[in-house]
Amino acid sequence: MSIAWLVIFIILWTGFLAGIASLVTSGRVQARFAQLVWRGAALLSVAPLAVIGLSKLIPARLPAALPDIPYVEPAAGLMTSATTSLKTAVSGPEWSWTVPALMIVLAAGWAVRFGAALLAQARLQRLKSRSTPKRHLIDALPLTELGLERVPAIRSIPGGSPFIAGFLRREIYVPEALTEPRDLRQIAIHECVHLKRGDLITRPLERIVADVFWFSPFSWMMRRQLDFWREAVCDEIASDLSGDRIGYARTLAQAARIAAPLRALPVAAFILPRRKSLPRRLSRLLEPSPAQSRPIMALGASLVALALSPLALAQAGGEDVIASSEEGKKASFDFAVLLSPEARVTSDFGERKDPIKKKIAFHNGTDIGAPLGTPVHAPACGKVIFSGYKDGYGETIEVAYGDGSKMRFAQLSERFVHHGEEVTAGSVIGHVGMSGRATGPHLHLEHWEPTLDPETGDVKMSPVDPRKTAGLVLYTNG
Repeated sequence: MSIAWLVIFIILWTGFLAGIASLVTSGRVQARFAQLVWRGAALLSVAPLAVIGLSKLIPARLPAALPDIPYVEPAAGLMTSATTSLKTAVSGPEWSWTVPALMIVLAAGWAVRFGAALLAQARLQRLKSRSTPKRHLIDALPLTELGLERVPAIRSIPGGSPFIAGFLRREIYVPEALTEPRDLRQIAIHECVHLKRGDLITRPLERIVADVFWFSPFSWMMRRQLDFWREAVCDEIASDLSGDRIGYARTLAQAARIAAPLRALPVAAFILPRRKSLPRRLSRLLEPSPAQSRPIMALGASLVALALSPLALAQAGGEDVIASSEEGKKASFDFAVLLSPEARVTSDFGERKDPIKKKIAFHNGTDIGAPLGTPVHAPACGKVIFSGYKDGYGETIEVAYGDGSKMRFAQLSERFVHHGEEVTAGSVIGHVGMSGRATGPHLHLEHWEPTLDPETGDVKMSPVDPRKTAGLVLYTNG
């Protein structure tokens, strides 16, 4: 799977999940139900990566492309080498710069997100260091219902939104402008609900989706929705525990009025930064109509999302493995590679004397001389796994077949098929040329088959003589 396709797929996948979650949680729904839906969407958003990662543990039958082996053509001189170098620089593998450029952009985004997390943690520690113990006493807290033995210590901070933080020692931080005992009681109950529900642990896990998929706007939508429904759940529970829903809503509005939330703190703030969230929370607290859950719709959406997850694996593995009813059988070569009365073999497969280095070297393919522009046909049905320019080989096409074998067609003047395209026997995939290191127009044909390494037990690709491949016709008189 290419990195560009993966980025596009993740954007589309997270968009699909966010759309389903928005549909399921629209209208008047229970906060805990909505939180569960958005948590499911966030979890499913990383499902393709998990599936693809697991697929990589399965021994692959075929590599994505044939290995690049130094290629030397007869009678190549300094001028030919210079021409090839220029060709490589100008017409190298199509858009070869995009993959490293995209990787740099992704790495830069992850570095920014990591830096932002460190900066937010530094802001939190600085704010905590400036806090002072709150002297007000809070009475009549429903500790039994909360399952807590005592209320965390309450400390005063210069400004910002109330929050609870701490790894070993939990403490509640409240802006010094909030002094009313009734407000402190409502806030303490709210933060204790966070503590009881384990939000100090689950919140960072929920928000990491946007850090990993920072390039997808829908992952940020998931983060905002999870932040809202986390607070909405605590609002429902805390307002019921306090026994004063109206008073709780008054405290929420008061805190929003005098305590603007500090930006980029790694905590569950009592007041969310987005202004639209406050009216929604107040409306939910004061709305008399009961919330309705949609279990059937949620179940259906979850099943649809789960059903689509394996498609990511199929797409990811589609570039490496050819799904064919003939898999495990020999490829059926039903068409000649070249149809030309002038075609002839000019260099055989195997060891030969390198005309440049004057040494014996191994030739991995068979060279078939033919007039420039002679059509090159696919001898069997298969899938294109490479279509581009290779140093020495020139314009090159590689096709994989259902039996695991692969063929390389090189020295082409033109290519008519693209990566990932299915080809049928007899279809024209290119024209004979001399685009690499060559002294005349010809087709360089390589045939590779999977073989078992007796020492390691691994399956690797090995070149075989195309002239000895059963059923393969290199050329006819046309």
